[in-house]
Amino acid sequence: MGSGASGGGGRATRALRLLLLLVLALAAVEYLFGSILDASPLKTYLYTPTYNATQPTLRSNEKALSQKPNKSPTAIPQPVFDAKNQTQNNTLIINAIITKNETELKINTTQYNMTVTQKSPSSTSLLIAKIVEGLKNLVTTEGAVKKQDSALPLCDVSPPDLGPIQVNKTDLELDWVEKRYPEVQWGGHYVPPNCTANHKVAIIVPYRDRQQHLAVFLNHMHPFLMKQQIEYGIFIIEQEGNKDFNRAKLMNVGFIESQRLEAGGWMCFIFHDIDLLPLDTRNMYTCPKQPRHMSASIDKLNFKLPYEDIFGGVSALTLEQFINVNGFSNKYWGWGGEDDDMFYRLKKMNYYISRYKMSIARYAMLDHKKSVPNPKRYQLLSQTSKTYQQDGLSTLEYELVQVVQYHLYTHVVANIDERS
Repeated sequence: MGSGASGGGGRATRALRLLLLLVLALAAVEYLFGSILDASPLKTYLYTPTYNATQPTLRSNEKALSQKPNKSPTAIPQPVFDAKNQTQNNTLIINAIITKNETELKINTTQYNMTVTQKSPSSTSLLIAKIVEGLKNLVTTEGAVKKQDSALPLCDVSPPDLGPIQVNKTDLELDWVEKRYPEVQWGGHYVPPNCTANHKVAIIVPYRDRQQHLAVFLNHMHPFLMKQQIEYGIFIIEQEGNKDFNRAKLMNVGFIESQRLEAGGWMCFIFHDIDLLPLDTRNMYTCPKQPRHMSASIDKLNFKLPYEDIFGGVSALTLEQFINVNGFSNKYWGWGGEDDDMFYRLKKMNYYISRYKMSIARYAMLDHKKSVPNPKRYQLLSQTSKTYQQDGLSTLEYELVQVVQYHLYTHVVANIDERS
C-alpha cells in the first residue's frame, strides 16, 4: 500500500511540474512573440475585448460613411460624429504630426473618459489610419487621375462652354437650394456621371456666423464646379466658442477632416472664403503645378490685385505642397496675416504663386461686417521663416465636436481653443 501511495504521489508531482513548465513556456512565448500571438486564435480566445477599441463606436441611429444614404435632399442629415449627444464623453482630441523627411502625415486621437479596460494596440482609430496609408506615397498631383472601377472615358481637360457667369447675391433659403441639385451626393460630394474626373478636389470653407451667406455660396458653387467636370466635396469648417476667429487653423482642421472622411483622400485643396463667388468658369478649380492664388481680381477691390504677394481669399494647393509647408500657421487669431504667412512658407520651400489672367480670376464679394485686425500679425510674420516647421500641421490640436453630412455639404464643428 505504501509503495502504491508513493507512486501516485510521484505521478502527481510530475504532472504539476509539467503543468508549471507549460505555463512558463506560454508566458515566454507571449513575452517574446507577442505580435504573433496577437493574431492567433489563442489570443482572440483569451483576450476578447468588450468592443472594438480601435474603431469609433457609432450610435444606433448613425450610419458609417461607407453606407451613404440616398442623395435625396429631403433625407435626414447624417451625424458622423457628435460629441454633444454622446452618453459618455467620447470627445476626439486630434493631434496631427508631420514627419517631413518621409512626407508623411500621422494623425493621433485621444478619447477621454472612455470606459475601456482592454488596451488598444494603437491609439489611432482604423478610420483615421486610412488617411495615413493614403499619404505614405505622395506624388505631384498635377494632371493625375484617380483610378476608378469604371470604363468611362476621361473628362475633358478643358470642358466645353466655359466662360463668364452671373452671380445671385440675394438671400436664399437653404431648403430651396438643396432641391435644385439632386445630382449632388450626400455630404456635398459630386462625381461626373459621364466621364472619369482628372482631379479630385476638397473645397475647404472656414466658417462662423455667416448663415446668410451659406445658401448663396452653395447655390453658386455647385453648378460652377459641376460644369468643370471635376470630382469634388464641400466642407464647411465651423469654429465653436467665443475666441477670436482663426481662419488658418480652421483650414488645417478642414484638411485633416476632409482626408479622414474620404476613402482614398483628396488630391488637392481649395481653401475658400465663404463670401467670395467666382465669376468665370474658366477659373478652373483643379490641382495646380504651383500653388495657385485664385481670387486675384475682386469686384470690391476694383478688380485689381492689392499687392503681388497676396495669397488670401481663395487659394489652391496640392496635397504634397500643403504638407511640405506644414500647412497654415495656428497662431493667427483675428483678421489678417495668415495668408501672407502662407506666402512666406511657400517661398521658403521654393514654390512660386501662379494666377490666372485677371480677366478670368474674377470674384464677387458678399457684404459682411469687417473683422477686428490681429494686432500681433506683423510680429508673427517676422518670425515665419524661422518657426514654420514648428507651427502648423505638426502642432495642430483641436477638439472635434460634431461632423454632420447634409445634402450639399459636410459640416465639421471644432473647438480650436488652445488647451492649457
